Amino acid sequence: MNVLVTGTSGRVGHYIVQELKTTGHQALGVDIVPGKNTSLIVDLTKSGEIYHALARAKADAVVHMGAWANAGVVPDSRTYGENVQGTFNLFQACADLGIKRIVSASSAQIYGFASVPPQYVRVDENHPINPVNSYALSKAAGEQAADYFVKNFGLNILSFRLLGIRPPQELGKQIQDLMKNSESGSSLLWTRTDARDCAIACRQAVEIPEVESGPYNITGARVLVDIPTQELIQKCWPDTEIRGDLHDFESPLCCDRAKKAFGYNPQYVWSPSKRHLES
Repeated sequence: MNVLVTGTSGRVGHYIVQELKTTGHQALGVDIVPGKNTSLIVDLTKSGEIYHALARAKADAVVHMGAWANAGVVPDSRTYGENVQGTFNLFQACADLGIKRIVSASSAQIYGFASVPPQYVRVDENHPINPVNSYALSKAAGEQAADYFVKNFGLNILSFRLLGIRPPQELGKQIQDLMKNSESGSSLLWTRTDARDCAIACRQAVEIPEVESGPYNITGARVLVDIPTQELIQKCWPDTEIRGDLHDFESPLCCDRAKKAFGYNPQYVWSPSKRHLES
């Protein structure tokens, strides 16, 4: 399979290119700036550059990670405007060229847990969203655009609500900081995702023959502190409803939909006592 990957200079994009290539696929990495596994410089706000990239890749599918990756990197008007424009441009080009399968990076920031606690845990894709910054708002708009292109052009778009994606070399310090102050971790549900697991999820989602469009939570399997998840919830969010069984240290963000749809099951499960550094 030939796959175009956008955003390959970011935290996860080059891992996606590596994962695709090592499993027998062809992958062309593009970004607005040079980086590891970035083969072509592309500005997603310029439609012509996207058409060229898709043609050069001979793309059968797209993994779209390209975006300003948080609020505050550039002015909010650019964060929102360019993220939304780039995503729309890419979807439109895929629709015009008959490229049906797209994995598109949304974000768990759209739930707004930096501002308000969850209404219930484990948090599934039916949980209300509450974007609290320009980046999260752009991701909510990206999901709406995906719904539009699925309905009107027959595209098959999976919007990955990614939580706490980090390259492995950053995760050790993240764990140390959380262990020192567990309450500081509530906005990201005390959970991080190894970028390699996100890459595997993207590869699984483009490989599977049939899969339903829509949002999919993607994150690590467990909280990164040695405090049971239910205890964390009751301590930090006493009014949050706990639905069903909340086992041991499992993440409050539920990825069951991704597991059922395309087999997502994190392989790099970090904890205070376990590391998975790159060799």
